[in-house]
Amino acid sequence: MGSVCLLKNGEAAFPEMFAAIDHAASSIALEMYVFADDETGREFRRHLTSAAKRSVSVRVLVDSWGSWNLPDSFWDELRAAGGMVRWFHPITKGLLPFRNHRKLLLIDDSIVFTGGLNIADEYYGGAHGQPPWRDNVLKISGPEAARLKSSFSHMWRIAESPIRRLIERLRSVRRREKNGSSIRFLESGPDNPARPVRRAYRHVIVNAVKSIDLAMGYFYPHGRMLRAFKRATMRGVRVRLMVPLHTDVPIARWAARGLYGRLLRAGVEIWEYLPSMMHSKLAIADDTVIAGSANLDIRSGRFNYELVAIVHDPVLAAQARDDFEADVARSVRVTYDEWKKRPFFQKVKERFSYCLLARADIILSSATLRMRLRTRPRS
Repeated sequence: MGSVCLLKNGEAAFPEMFAAIDHAASSIALEMYVFADDETGREFRRHLTSAAKRSVSVRVLVDSWGSWNLPDSFWDELRAAGGMVRWFHPITKGLLPFRNHRKLLLIDDSIVFTGGLNIADEYYGGAHGQPPWRDNVLKISGPEAARLKSSFSHMWRIAESPIRRLIERLRSVRRREKNGSSIRFLESGPDNPARPVRRAYRHVIVNAVKSIDLAMGYFYPHGRMLRAFKRATMRGVRVRLMVPLHTDVPIARWAARGLYGRLLRAGVEIWEYLPSMMHSKLAIADDTVIAGSANLDIRSGRFNYELVAIVHDPVLAAQARDDFEADVARSVRVTYDEWKKRPFFQKVKERFSYCLLARADIILSSATLRMRLRTRPRS
């Protein structure tokens, strides 16, 4: 196995990514949900452009919804240097529900960065006078990184012809698991009915023996996941969930808070992170670490394109758990008695938010998918 490093926050991750881009010899593949036209985004673009001028192959895939306010002209300098840029599922194509939420930087098919970090000031120096968001990135160096070459190429092709390729993939299952390896990469999306990322989370929860620690920016999972947490606590596993107190999506926080009662009654510890937005997508179950783009929410499990890395490594798990403990020290614990005392109007907001995100979103997205299937061209 190659080397694996868990980078804490943009303060550690961005300098590592910049250095890897600057030392790239042959290829750079970047896949990003949010890419902002701000100081961080422009600095990242400068490094990419410099690499393209050295005749390094540079391909950038940006989600058109996550980066909706980024003008296409932002990439003129990179294109002039020889780089290539594509927009994933332009909104005008009518595929709004199916977003590319993946975050991936692949250098020379030998170094990969993946996690929850987007490219914007919020993740690096902070935006609008606020502290940077809390997040994680896995840096993996070695032969395992090469597995993601075909994964990026697949997403690159989908961006070129989204409807046709989505339909082509609906009846097949893509698996990226490598038996016998301590590092696995799993992909999910609307073209993969097996939902391997969601299944992977459930698998590590079901098989945990001592402890499960989760840091999640957005948390409103399927009922099966909630039951898996309950069964884990019944087996004597200590389960801790960390979510943000301050969030950029209030409706998601309300949906999560509506689930607290079920978890607290089951014995799950819930902590709300105080200093800034907790944007991590991280799970530590005994000696296994899961990090990537997928939240434990229904949208990530069914409709977004997601990518996670699963690493079985006691040393990495110990480091991740140390970081988690440091975050716990900067969080406030939610108690069941305190949760029960919330106002009636708050309860209504929580119920409405969960129904909107976990019910209406599924109905609308599924309807869109069925409509595309019915109207697909005959060959």
